Amino acid sequence: MKKHPRQKLPAAVTALLFTALLFAPPLFAQTREEWVETGRFGTEEPQEDPAQAPEKGLDTDWLYLGLRTGPSLRFYTPSGDTPFTGGDTLSVALDIALQANLRFLSFLSVQAEAVFTWDKASLWAYSGTVTNYNRYTEDFTALSFQFPLVVKFDFYPREFRFSPFAGAYYLFPLGKLDVSASRSNGRRSLTYQLSPSIGFLGGLSGAMKFGSGMLIADLRYAADLGEFEAQGEKIFRRSMISFTVGYELGFFTKRKGGRP
Repeated sequence: MKKHPRQKLPAAVTALLFTALLFAPPLFAQTREEWVETGRFGTEEPQEDPAQAPEKGLDTDWLYLGLRTGPSLRFYTPSGDTPFTGGDTLSVALDIALQANLRFLSFLSVQAEAVFTWDKASLWAYSGTVTNYNRYTEDFTALSFQFPLVVKFDFYPREFRFSPFAGAYYLFPLGKLDVSASRSNGRRSLTYQLSPSIGFLGGLSGAMKFGSGMLIADLRYAADLGEFEAQGEKIFRRSMISFTVGYELGFFTKRKGGRP
């Protein structure tokens, strides 16, 4: 008996299902990464490889904090309002400086500092005649904080950073001015109230990668805009040359990294 054509349909369907089962595994063998790449699994940000993260360097962070210390040469010139005619114009002090450097551009940064320092000036005058005279001296000692704010222009030769800079500072006295006055008939001690003052500065700083941070060095010239005052009386004009060295660390790494 001849079969009706419609009765062949189940056999055809069976053949199609069998073919689908043969080729289905390769179709579903894509890995999760392939699904992500084709967009079937949604978008996913690539994970950063720690081995390829930017190394800490001279310009990879937004903020650098450092500590410096070193000698400061002080020069004192007597004020014309005093009886002093001369003095031991040079003394050596020790400066200790904390600094915070904000590097918002690779070639330009702003640095704020707090510098602990001390002054020791010795001024003298003579009274009497050429053959009969007396020497009168006064030694001045004062502790103070300088708060400089400087703008630095940064250059990167090889693995170094060199930065010429300029700025201004505010001088805040710590305590009073101690005075030791010496005459031919003896010595006496006095104290005077000091007044804050302002000044300008300029110099050159450098940095070199070392360990997790940088070795730093700073050479600068600074001078008071006015004269050193105590009890409203002008005493001397002061200028300084200092050389300090130290170490700084970077914080808040830039998103795309900076200069290695």
